[in-house]
Amino acid sequence: MPADPPRSVRRAAQASPGSQALDASSAAVHQVLDVVEIAWDRIHLTIRLRLTAADAAEPADVAFALTDGMRRFDVTSSDEGDGVFALRINVTTFADRAAVPDGTWRIRAYAHGAPGPIASYDGGALEELDRQSRVFLHDKNRAAMTVSFGVDENSDDRSRLDLLIHTYHLRRSAPSAKGRSVMARARRMLIGSGARQAYVRTVYRLASRLVGPKPGRILFASDQQPAMEGNLRRVHERMVERGLDTRFDLRFSFRLPATTGWLTTTRIVYLMATSGTILLDDYFGLLNTITVDPRTRVIQVWHAGSGFKSVGYSRFGATDSPGLRQPHRQYTYAISGSEHLRSVYAEAFGIEEEAVIPTGLPRIDWFLDEQRTAAFTADFFAQHPHLRGKRIILFAPTFRGSSYHTAYYDYSLIDFDALYAALPADTVVLFRMHHFIKEPLPIPEEYRDRFFDFTRFDDGLGLLHVTDLLITDYSSIIYEFALLDRPMLFFAPDKTIYAATRGFHRDYEQTAPGRVCETFDEVVEAIRAGDFERSKLARFRAENFDRIDTGAADRVIDRLILDNDREGRSDQVAGDGG
Repeated sequence: MPADPPRSVRRAAQASPGSQALDASSAAVHQVLDVVEIAWDRIHLTIRLRLTAADAAEPADVAFALTDGMRRFDVTSSDEGDGVFALRINVTTFADRAAVPDGTWRIRAYAHGAPGPIASYDGGALEELDRQSRVFLHDKNRAAMTVSFGVDENSDDRSRLDLLIHTYHLRRSAPSAKGRSVMARARRMLIGSGARQAYVRTVYRLASRLVGPKPGRILFASDQQPAMEGNLRRVHERMVERGLDTRFDLRFSFRLPATTGWLTTTRIVYLMATSGTILLDDYFGLLNTITVDPRTRVIQVWHAGSGFKSVGYSRFGATDSPGLRQPHRQYTYAISGSEHLRSVYAEAFGIEEEAVIPTGLPRIDWFLDEQRTAAFTADFFAQHPHLRGKRIILFAPTFRGSSYHTAYYDYSLIDFDALYAALPADTVVLFRMHHFIKEPLPIPEEYRDRFFDFTRFDDGLGLLHVTDLLITDYSSIIYEFALLDRPMLFFAPDKTIYAATRGFHRDYEQTAPGRVCETFDEVVEAIRAGDFERSKLARFRAENFDRIDTGAADRVIDRLILDNDREGRSDQVAGDGG
């Protein structure tokens, strides 16, 4: 069972004043540390260094750190052979779940803990340093993080130039209230975002101090769903099946952004302050305002499998980039579908890989339950007898836009005429648009005998079991469908724009477990020819699933919830009031 990590596992090593003189002057003159390469992969900075010395230490005894003479931060490195080491720095999640702090940094090598040489840079290649400098705009372009490079003379050897790394966090002031009416300024002061955030913090602090987290209370919550679905629903269902609802005080809060209000906010904030465990399944904006009591365990059972879309810090610096203070950083744990995906989730959430536990996704338990599947299938065709015996194509894309408020889909991309003409009489198409999209699907009246709008169908995962061919784009729905070993097509006419604005955390063409089509004509032709590139499915399954079973909910419960009980943190019984 994993013990609760602190909200930061990796901490900065603070050098004492007495050690600074040693740090500055005791580097062995016979050692040389040269920069070989500087490279970026989104938020990941890689610096390759070559350490040469007459009495070089074994690679396992060599370490590296950023230092500014007063502070020292150890940096992860790997030995690449021939004296070359690769230093890898995630600039958004560096130490204490925070970005690299402001400062001018040098890289120093250490052998057996003793300070060695400072990294040197070739003075004839200074233009490359300009090319490798980066500016990451974030928080609606109101803030920026800059990472730039320079050089300075080495204090011990004037013939060498130290590599300097400058990191700074800049923010522009809020727009002036001048020019606004008195009423507008009063309204902003009383019920504006600042006032609402102050109210939330006050309620949370009071409830936390006066009542405090109850170890036996578990809160299931989402601000993106009107009811409990997916992974949260399966974990709750399994707890009830095991009788744990009689041992724990289970509480719930589900709402959409459009339904938030003072009363519902007060209730959810009180429950957050008084729960020993909080389970979430999506972005939870209230965590932007409050700092969770360290006595509370926050578990993120993310609603989606690993699709393509960059989320969280995977898209730092891109359009609609998150700020450096993010709800994701407050998770005690997050879950993933496989060991292979731990680094993906850790990067996105700005947490350590140790805090990502590969339990598998609980909703897969339902998906693989043969009795449940048989019951769903029978019920589905009983309710839709006109679909029995048909070949079913499910068209299920994700939304465009940055959020619930701006979500849309360009229906003009769908050539209803060509699709209808291409399909034999025994084939139907079920369209299931993302629930964020408000505009209804414009199926032409003359095609409604074989085209059906299933956007509001309540069991999206169940629908996959009656689907023979899935057409999607960047949706994580592929995660479950891959388990059925059935063909997929990917209709991505805007993949270049989508990659530039939303970003992919993995290469789209290589990762998609099926044929990628950039035009609807290609989609129609692929259906006609049966060309789905099914050979790509096996690799996708291997990367995304460590195990294919129905035990994911139990693993979440046993490893991340009942672990509290073993530590004596669930001594209170359910229904203890408050």
